[in-house]
Amino acid sequence: MSDSNDLLADLTDDQRAAVTHGEGPLLILAGAGSGKTRVITRRVAHLLRSGVRASNILAITFTNKAASEMKNRVEKLAPGNRVWVSTFHSLGARLLRQYAERLGFDRNFTIYDVDDRNKLVKDALEASGMDNVKFSPERVGGAISKAKNQLLTPPQYERTATDFFQQVVGKVYHGYEKRLRKANAMDFDDLLYLPAMALKTNEELRAELDARFKYVLIDEYQDTNSAQYQIVKQLSLNYPNLCVVGDPDQSIYKWRGSDIKIILDFERDFPDSRTITLAQNYRSTKSIIHAASVLIDHNKQRKKKDLVTDNPQGDPVRVITFDNGLDEAEGVVLRIKEAVKSGKFKYRDHAIFMRINALTRSLESAFVKHGVKFQIVKGLAFFERKENRDVLAYLRLLANPQDTVSFLRVVNEPGRGIGKVSLDKLQGFAADQEIGLLAAAGQVAKITEIRGKAVSGLRDFHRMMSDLRARLDLPPHDLVRLVLEKSGYEAMLRDSTDEDDAERLANVGELVTAAKQFWDEDNTRTITDFLEQITLASDVDGWDEQADHVSVMTLHASKGLEFPVVYVLAVEEGLLPHERSMGRDDEIEEERRLCFVGMTRAMKELYMCHARMREFRGQLNYCIPSGFLQELPRGGVEFIDPSMARNAARTAADEWRLKASSAAKDWADTGARPFIPPRKPNPELKPTIPDAPDTGLAVGVLVQHEEFGLGNVTDVSGYGALRRVKIRFPAHGEKVFAGDKIRLKVVGRKKA
Repeated sequence: MSDSNDLLADLTDDQRAAVTHGEGPLLILAGAGSGKTRVITRRVAHLLRSGVRASNILAITFTNKAASEMKNRVEKLAPGNRVWVSTFHSLGARLLRQYAERLGFDRNFTIYDVDDRNKLVKDALEASGMDNVKFSPERVGGAISKAKNQLLTPPQYERTATDFFQQVVGKVYHGYEKRLRKANAMDFDDLLYLPAMALKTNEELRAELDARFKYVLIDEYQDTNSAQYQIVKQLSLNYPNLCVVGDPDQSIYKWRGSDIKIILDFERDFPDSRTITLAQNYRSTKSIIHAASVLIDHNKQRKKKDLVTDNPQGDPVRVITFDNGLDEAEGVVLRIKEAVKSGKFKYRDHAIFMRINALTRSLESAFVKHGVKFQIVKGLAFFERKENRDVLAYLRLLANPQDTVSFLRVVNEPGRGIGKVSLDKLQGFAADQEIGLLAAAGQVAKITEIRGKAVSGLRDFHRMMSDLRARLDLPPHDLVRLVLEKSGYEAMLRDSTDEDDAERLANVGELVTAAKQFWDEDNTRTITDFLEQITLASDVDGWDEQADHVSVMTLHASKGLEFPVVYVLAVEEGLLPHERSMGRDDEIEEERRLCFVGMTRAMKELYMCHARMREFRGQLNYCIPSGFLQELPRGGVEFIDPSMARNAARTAADEWRLKASSAAKDWADTGARPFIPPRKPNPELKPTIPDAPDTGLAVGVLVQHEEFGLGNVTDVSGYGALRRVKIRFPAHGEKVFAGDKIRLKVVGRKKA
């Protein structure tokens, strides 16, 4: 292991203080690009150097990729250590398996993904007699997920229900949980919900784990939710040596249950804590840091810090205006191609971010058209292919014979002559006997309603699975090969005359390779470990950062990454910020944080792009440049319009400043973000603007709102679904509403 001086030699004073902090709670406010991973790994190494046992240290981060990087760094600093480094969900899964008997679970449980969850929710909806069109499984499943993140049990949720939808969710929640337990399955949320509840209610277990993990380190603390917070809190009562690292300015997962107040209230929750701020940025140029800092300073929910860097000034941040979304895709791809052709950058140096995945379609066409290599980061799509999901379902059923969803997926794949009527009879028998479907298949002779080929099909399937279960201790790749052979799945694809099945056969062969690579990394790993890694993978875990491709991803997926050149597309009202955030200050602040995260991924060059018009959801609409662009500093930002023949940057910037000048005083006085009207459209493009009735809303009109009372319209902008109305209410300040949904009574005009 390196000596203490080696660990500290290249650190700043603040980083050194964080690494050498002794006992007691520690909050490290780590700004973007401030070297937080270095600080966490050095702190772990320093604890080991100070005599702390590796088994007493727990380090948690948010993605498998980040956990793997942290493990590798710690291993280099302290070879041979066995510090537990994992994600929150992996920690939860490991604890649930390790303490399964004490908690009343079978340790061989299956982890269901969102698709599996929705299938069970659909069953529970149907059993409760509810309309699954009006109350979709996706919507109800999302509500159950939120309830678990808030640590609400089904009875607690029902008691707090305030409307009919919540009453329906409460009823379905009960049925869903029964189906999960019967299938010996956990959903994603259970991996946090169940350990949190266990630590909260089982004092013996809590004290045991608290004593085991005397030093706890949490990365990305700003993204924790209520369940994760409860786990952290319960593990830090007797030994409050909790070190959390995070940045409120990068809290972007509220939609997934995270709560920014958890990091903002750390010093209140742990009154003896110490706070260290890391504000030195090592990633980006001064121009990028200045622009991002000025933007995020508009937020109120934050701990103010001023990012600084010793890096060069660099190129200005560039705001590019395109005529339409297709031009934007073409223009960005051609710019990247030219930069690579000139030798200035490689393709892998470039990343393109957008608010939603739906915007990638036009980009894909432009990449193909111009022969530019790219990869869209959308998780482990390889494992989502039907043939691979089929094989994985076989493996899950082997590991957990109670797994209802997996049984129904593979019992007739390949075909075994088992129809829906026979499966319905089988499920009825299983329910009556209180056994799993696989066990029921083994007793098919007792089910007189099932006849013909279905009887032999179910009997043979049960026998085959029983034989395969006897081989569960095989290395994962050998078991995958055996499943492909014994199930007949490989033969089905090999003997098929469908040309696509040749590719499917290659894919399942690659699945064997993936399992072999997984086992080669650690020969103690089992098929359960392999299945768990796949299920808990995040978007970025499937990203190949070494491939010389342009990386395309959502702003959320970009968190924690860095690229020499970054393009942020569709920086427009309704997209960034997203239309769902309009009119809600806290939601707008999260969207601004998301924009800040995207900007601070850039190391050398940053481009913020928007279009005058964009085809979206089947219509070509006029676009309003995002108010976030207006919040960028006047210095260090260059405005470019490729459609202008000459002096494009200066002309565009002057035009923007003219448009902003009339609103500048109001903006400075109120903190509101003035909307910038779109340029005059190209007459050759004929956008579809949804017709809307004349509402009488205009600047200066007095209106009555049912919640906020009397107010004065101060701005009206946009069209159709993107129409926005800004109203100042004497008692509530300024609010922004979606103009096609707002219900107002026009009272008159404000008197001069």
